[in-house]
Amino acid sequence: MARATTYKLNITVVNPGSGNKYYIDGVLQSYITLFPGCTYEWNQDDSSNSGHPLRFATQPDAANSSEYTTGVTTSGTPGSATAWTKIEVTGDTPYRLYYYCTNHSGMGNTITVDTLGTVTRGVQAGNYPSQTDRIIAIDMTTTGKAVDFSNLTSGRYACAGAGNKVFGYFAGGSPDGGSTKLNDINRITYSSYGNAVDDGDLTVARHYIQGTGNDTRAIFAGGNTGSASNVIDYKQFGTGGNATDFGDLTVARQEGVMYSSTTRGIYGGGNPGPSNVIDYITIASTGNATDFGDLTEARTGLAGSSSATRGVQGGGQPGSSQSNIIDYITISSTGNATDFGDLTQARDHLVMGISNKLICMFGGGKTPSDVNTIDRVDIATTGNAVDWGDLLENTGYNQSSTSNGHGGLS
Repeated sequence: MARATTYKLNITVVNPGSGNKYYIDGVLQSYITLFPGCTYEWNQDDSSNSGHPLRFATQPDAANSSEYTTGVTTSGTPGSATAWTKIEVTGDTPYRLYYYCTNHSGMGNTITVDTLGTVTRGVQAGNYPSQTDRIIAIDMTTTGKAVDFSNLTSGRYACAGAGNKVFGYFAGGSPDGGSTKLNDINRITYSSYGNAVDDGDLTVARHYIQGTGNDTRAIFAGGNTGSASNVIDYKQFGTGGNATDFGDLTVARQEGVMYSSTTRGIYGGGNPGPSNVIDYITIASTGNATDFGDLTEARTGLAGSSSATRGVQGGGQPGSSQSNIIDYITISSTGNATDFGDLTQARDHLVMGISNKLICMFGGGKTPSDVNTIDRVDIATTGNAVDWGDLLENTGYNQSSTSNGHGGLS
C-alpha cells in the first residue's frame, strides 16, 4: 500500500492520574512525526475532547509563542461530530512543533516534521513471527515510538538492510520461516515515503544475511542458503541491476552484525559457534575479508552500528541464554573489542541496529520472549544504554535495518 496523502489521528482525553492528557490513537501524549506532502486530521469527535481544543505552536503549550496557524484549518466543536484540526505539512513547516490544549497546560507533546537533511531516519523491515511487508521508520532526534513508513514488495523476515543518504536497501530473507530463501533486493527512497521497488537480485538467495555500505556501494554478507554462507556481495546504490560477487568472509556465518566507516566494512560474531570472529573489508575494492580481532564474548543474533570511527554491537546469544553486553572497536585499526556497557535488558536476535554517527539504537529481540524495546547509547562515550521507546510490534530474529546518517556516510 502506498503512503496516503491524508492521515487521520484519533484524539481522546483521559486522566491517567496526573491530570487530563491527550491520547493519540490510544497512546498517552504520543510523540508524533509528520511528513512533508501529507495532511493530518486530528479528529476530536470523541466526547472526552469537550473543552479541550487541540492546536499547534512552536513552544510547549504556546509558552512565549503564538499559535501556529500556517496550513492549519479547524472544524466543529471538540467533543462533537465533525470536530477536527487539520495541518497540511510542507517543506516550510517548522522542524519542531508542539500540540497543546488552548484551555489547559500539560496535555500535549512534541511533533517532529521529517524534512530530509534535518532528521536522521532509521528504517527497519522483515520481522518475525509476523513476516509482513511492513517497513517502519525512526526519527533519531526524538524519543518515543516508531512509525509506519511503507511496504516491501513482499512479506519476509531475516533480510539485510543497507543504505546511503538517499536510498535504503532490504535484501534477501525468507517468507515462510526459512524454508524458502529470497534473493531480491528492495529499494526505498527516504524522501518519498513510497513503497519499496525491486532493484535486482543477490548472487545467492539467503536469509539471516547482514548488510552495510558507504555513499556509493552496498555490501551484503553471510547468511543461510541451507547452511551458513561466506558469500559477500556488493551493489552500487541507485544504478539498478543485480549484485556482484565481492569475495568471502573468513568463516561462513549467519546472524552476525555488520556496519561500516566510509572505507571499511565490519562483520562480527554470528553462527555457527557462536562466533567471536570480527572480519573487515575495504568497501571500494573486492576480495576476501581479513581477520580484525575478536568480540569480548562470542555470540550470535547481535546488532549494532557505527560512527565514522567507532563501531558498537550489543546483545546476542552466547549459548542458551541472552546477553546484555555492548562492546566496541575502532574501525580504522585492528584488534579485539572493548567493553562498552550493557543494554537495558539481555536479549538476542535483535532486529534493529542504526546510527546517526552520534547515537546507536538497538531494537527488538528475544529475552527469550519477543520484545519491542529500543535502547540508545552515545557512540563516542562508554556506559549503559538507556530506553528510547518502542517498535510497533514485539519482534526478533535478525538485524534488518539501516539509516540515512550512519558512520559509513560522508
